[in-house]
Amino acid sequence: MTQPEAREADARRSTDPGPTVVADNPEAYIARDRRRALSAGMELPDRVSGSALFADISGFTPLTEALATELGPERGAEELTVNIGRVFHAVIAELDGFGGEVIYFSGDAITCWIDGDDGTRACAAAIAMQAAIVRTGTVTTPGGAQVQLAMKVAVAVGDARRFVVGDPEIQLIDVLAGSLIDDLAAAEHSAEKGDIILEQSAIERLGDRVELGEMRADHETGRKHGVLAHLHTPPAPTPVVEPAPLPEDLVRPWLLPAVYERLRTGRGEFL
Repeated sequence: MTQPEAREADARRSTDPGPTVVADNPEAYIARDRRRALSAGMELPDRVSGSALFADISGFTPLTEALATELGPERGAEELTVNIGRVFHAVIAELDGFGGEVIYFSGDAITCWIDGDDGTRACAAAIAMQAAIVRTGTVTTPGGAQVQLAMKVAVAVGDARRFVVGDPEIQLIDVLAGSLIDDLAAAEHSAEKGDIILEQSAIERLGDRVELGEMRADHETGRKHGVLAHLHTPPAPTPVVEPAPLPEDLVRPWLLPAVYERLRTGRGEFL
């Protein structure tokens, strides 16, 4: 899955009563909290505390192969894009409701941040995201084949660095970094399909607010990982309020010039 495909999926969804964000809106390629900061002429802090969440969806490769076999490369790619949009729409909408921000996409995965969270909202978001996969993850191809998508989610809690890299004449990129993100990646590697895996930092912060199932460990560091079995007293999702529209000069640096031009001219479906 490409970054434009994933961001287009994110662009299609809106869980608030305000204006719908359309697929060809370049602003959908920028995290919502970053857009708020840009609108206010402010910088986001480069040292942040909260929850990092990594969600990886599997099953798109066999779906790609099935659609290409049945429909041919061109129509198969079109049908794949529809399904990618539908699934990521559902998953990201659940994240939105708990204050999560998609920082970046990598392959069929998203790295997310929930600022100021102690792990509670991240766990609630992960549970809702897994439920969204259950609802949307069974894909029946036009030829009648069924492909099952699945997801694994990892959660870590603590401090991280958040900053911007890149050349504004080419593209700016939002980045999360630090030992917390390394720990998150290690936890994700110990997760299996359908799991919500809590990194040791999340286990320690959440304490008796969660019940854990199978315990695992990072063989290199010895840090504990636990499969979330239950979250006591989960928070309710809240409505999402979209930031005010940004002027073009603030948006353009966040997209590659070719991508920006396609979106600006209403050709986002060709990304």
